[in-house]
Amino acid sequence: MNITVIISIYKDIESLNLILESLSTQTNQNFNIIISEDSNFKEVSDYILNYETNLKIKHISQEDKGWRKNKALNNAIKASDGEYLIFLDGDIIPYKKFIENHIESAEKNYFLSGRRVELGPYFSKLIRLKKLSYRTIEKYYPFFIPFFLIDTARHIEEGIYFKKNSFLENKINKNKKKNMMLVGCNFSCYKKDLEKINGFDEDYISPSVGEDVDLSWRFNYFGIYSKSVRYVANTFHLHHSRNWGNALDENNQIMKDKQIKKEYICRNGLTDQGNKDES
Repeated sequence: MNITVIISIYKDIESLNLILESLSTQTNQNFNIIISEDSNFKEVSDYILNYETNLKIKHISQEDKGWRKNKALNNAIKASDGEYLIFLDGDIIPYKKFIENHIESAEKNYFLSGRRVELGPYFSKLIRLKKLSYRTIEKYYPFFIPFFLIDTARHIEEGIYFKKNSFLENKINKNKKKNMMLVGCNFSCYKKDLEKINGFDEDYISPSVGEDVDLSWRFNYFGIYSKSVRYVANTFHLHHSRNWGNALDENNQIMKDKQIKKEYICRNGLTDQGNKDES
């Protein structure tokens, strides 16, 4: 398949450097990259322009008018030539077999849902400063678990790696179809399936729900269900402060209203479907 990896970023060049570094050492190199920037930060453009790599990278940006990640993602989808799309957030560093296992797990009528270890501030700083390699943590992960607990890391179990199709991986993931919610920082799907639901809903104008959970119920209507890639497509999430305010509650209400109206195909997405209520 022709694979496109879409990386959502907002000004954080330091994290982007780590992500591209990780992608350059993936066990499967059969992919191209679109950097989807929810701003038009000159330093990002300059960095990408001067970044020396064998990776095939395309950069798209838009005017910074507040949180418009979904619009940036839709622009990236339209600009992609991959028949299969893998999504990463700009603070997410993938394990070495991340791409390989997403591709090998791809299945018709399913989107793949992975997870992430939310690192604490101390270890995130060490990685950012390149005083500790994320590959070292990946290789010796069980050793680091007690230290992650001290550093207030979250979802520590998500860093445990199982060989794909091993007994433990099959036992844990085999019953995870249809009922596992999509997490936007680590998922993949066929491009044509996103086109069926008209992509990301741009009515969401603040973080959470709109770039992940909202997709799940709309996919499900078209018979596209979740398939877990936990423990085989692992990632590290670098620590940063969050200030979502009431965004979660507001976005959940937006989604609830859309579910009542049965807006499985969002009106404001890859294409403008209009804003009139259905009769």
